[in-house]
Amino acid sequence: MTKAKTTKTRAAGRAAAKHIGPRDKASEHYHREKARRQSQANPQNDVMAEARREYLALLESDAAKGKGGRPKKKVTP
Repeated sequence: MTKAKTTKTRAAGRAAAKHIGPRDKASEHYHREKARRQSQANPQNDVMAEARREYLALLESDAAKGKGGRPKKKVTP
């Protein structure tokens, strides 16, 4: 013999078990920490920005050459 199915649905069981407390606390903490870090002056930001500019300038100088790829085949006469 088989057991009779219960009339409870899964959706009804999930609706009763909503946990919104910890998620709200975590998102509040995330936004507070993000605001705190943005307000602090970080001396590395200037160094990183300068390095980024130098790197992009290096890439642009290499891109201007237009060289690269597979070399053409040399035909012998």
